[in-house]
Amino acid sequence: MNKEQKMELVRKIGLFGLSDLRKIAPIGDLGYLNATSYYHDFLNSGLISAIMNAFYEQREKYGWRVEGGNTKWRCTDHWSCCPEIGLSWKVDSGD
Repeated sequence: MNKEQKMELVRKIGLFGLSDLRKIAPIGDLGYLNATSYYHDFLNSGLISAIMNAFYEQREKYGWRVEGGNTKWRCTDHWSCCPEIGLSWKVDSGD
């Protein structure tokens, strides 16, 4: 997600909030969630956490499915996506 996409996401959240993620869809690729603690700006920490918390709260309510898989050496790079709202993310669980 580039800077313009992040700012567009912030704008949509400001207008519609996070109570229904369908209103801000497509959300885009949030990148590596396990790396958010290494970034010190709000776009890569609190905002991403709020989006993911809202996603997990709303997932069952709206029946969203999660697709994904593993890549890289020893399958330690996990990617997931929710096609219904255009949300994707990754987790690197390497040794």
